[in-house]
Amino acid sequence: QSNGCCSVKEDIRPGLIHNRTQQRTHDIERKKKVTDEDNKQQNRPQRLIEAERREEGLNEAIADSNRGFALLQKMGYKPGMAIGKSGTGYVEPVRIVLKSDRSGLGRDAELKEIAAQKLAIRKRLMHKREKATDTQDYRARITRKAAERQIEGDLRKSQRVCEELDTSKGFDEPAEPWFWSPRKTQAADDKEDEDEPKNQQDINREKEKLEILTLYLRRTHFYCIWCGVQFEDEKDLQDSCPGPSRDDH
Repeated sequence: QSNGCCSVKEDIRPGLIHNRTQQRTHDIERKKKVTDEDNKQQNRPQRLIEAERREEGLNEAIADSNRGFALLQKMGYKPGMAIGKSGTGYVEPVRIVLKSDRSGLGRDAELKEIAAQKLAIRKRLMHKREKATDTQDYRARITRKAAERQIEGDLRKSQRVCEELDTSKGFDEPAEPWFWSPRKTQAADDKEDEDEPKNQQDINREKEKLEILTLYLRRTHFYCIWCGVQFEDEKDLQDSCPGPSRDDH
């Protein structure tokens, strides 16, 4: 009160001023957000507006004013029925698929054809690689089998020669049991074993036997299985024979 007159003073407590400021700021931000959203909708790219309108139009049912639809109704068609004589046709119209890219009309078909050709080429190359691998494996097996047979043949020949030379010198038995040709029963067993595939260990064992027997023939009888000659002495063997292995000859 002042001079006996009543006057109402504005409540300016700090807390109330703070709340009013927050409310005013909130109202301004809300209005700005609404304005920005309106501007965003109004300034949308024309292509987006056209796409939305087009989608809305495609999703709308065909109106009765449509001439084609009117003709169908005259022929007894009712909404929801399947078209066709037997009623097994489409119920809904075929949806329009719009082309949105800038490629030609035949571009998609060409790309599909190219993709199919690429797949065919890939399959053909894969088949060719598999065939080449099979051919290489086959050739490797044939080469390995030929090498096995050669080793077996050289060993059998060496055993026969060893038996002849040993017996000519009066030896009643071989230095090692396998130095001479196997007896008939053993030969029959070996014949059966020939039909079974040999593993690498068996092949290595026969190689080792051939090397030992070759060395025995050279040292004891001065004979070279690869030359097919019995030399006069050690010096004659060393001077005339290229070496102790098939590769040397």
